[in-house]
Amino acid sequence: MSDDSTIEAEVTNIEMTVLPAAADDGDEAVMLMHVYVLRQLRQAQRNLLAVKSLSSLVKYLLEDFPQGFGFVQAELRLHDPEEQIARLLPIRKMFGSALSLKSDNYALYQLFPDVPDTAIIGLDDRRMFSILSGASKAAGAVLMPLFDGDRLVGSYHIALTESMTAYGDQERELFAMLGQLVAAALLRVVEYQRVDQLNLVNPVTEVGNLRAFRRDMLREIYWARRVNHAMTLLYISLDELADICKNYGEVACHFVQRRASQRLCSELRATDYIAHISATHFAVLLPACNEPHAHDIGERMRQDIDGFAIDDGRGAVLHVSLSVGLVCWEPSRHPVESSERLATQMESEAETAMQKAERAGGNQISVARLGLLML
Repeated sequence: MSDDSTIEAEVTNIEMTVLPAAADDGDEAVMLMHVYVLRQLRQAQRNLLAVKSLSSLVKYLLEDFPQGFGFVQAELRLHDPEEQIARLLPIRKMFGSALSLKSDNYALYQLFPDVPDTAIIGLDDRRMFSILSGASKAAGAVLMPLFDGDRLVGSYHIALTESMTAYGDQERELFAMLGQLVAAALLRVVEYQRVDQLNLVNPVTEVGNLRAFRRDMLREIYWARRVNHAMTLLYISLDELADICKNYGEVACHFVQRRASQRLCSELRATDYIAHISATHFAVLLPACNEPHAHDIGERMRQDIDGFAIDDGRGAVLHVSLSVGLVCWEPSRHPVESSERLATQMESEAETAMQKAERAGGNQISVARLGLLML
């Protein structure tokens, strides 16, 4: 993949200042159609150049751009053999079937009978049966292959309304330019986030750090508000870690942190997130999880770590226990206007509850509850 500056230069060189072919001056309606498409794609060019994250890019392609243009629906299929995009786009569930990640790009090539090229198709094309599921009002579609050099890395599809079926070669050339813009933007944000991801990992435990946790927290609050599902935050302290560090040294301390982190991860669901946010503390996000369910998860973690003997490989068997602070937010009971403020309040309440568990002797769970006046 190219670096940001190279890709930016490549995208900037795609100019859409004139129609790619001469319009029929004798048909004012056709001319207006060309001008409308060109105007919309110029705006798309500006937006694609400005987008900074993969989630923002996908949202723009599947929601904002189709709505602004008047398309019935959009669909994005991406080749992701190493699940890199899946890791960088944990909110992909919100897009449903409109976004699909493929481990094999054979299905992508099957969409283009010959050399992959932008195509405008009608209802008489058999490909309409395999794309844009649910777009019952579509009168046709535009298929735009996405390339990284000569390699097909995806395909972007938009469903056309009846009034758009008059699109011809001039519009097809414009949509081919849009496909180049989308591909360049995709490569740029994936590379940027891949590098950025390296700054989101705790080097000791190799799970997310505080920065990653706060990013995940805001994303999950957004998702919980959208689907009206409860979410829970756990703050977890390794009770005896300070003593281990004092008596056995920093190497043993880091070893315990890694082994405890691995053990905690084994108790989590695929949709949960764990982060190592300070020397002795972890945070766990439990999306779509109410207080009783979260308490059960926290209790399993506590019991598991309490009975977990950690062999440091040097003859010492080390033990730690957990002090857990729990706070749950239910959007229907506590509607909020500011996600950032809610995140701060949940962190504060979870940390206070964890400290309460520590003061009570550790190895237990303390529950905090958000007050109506706080939010």
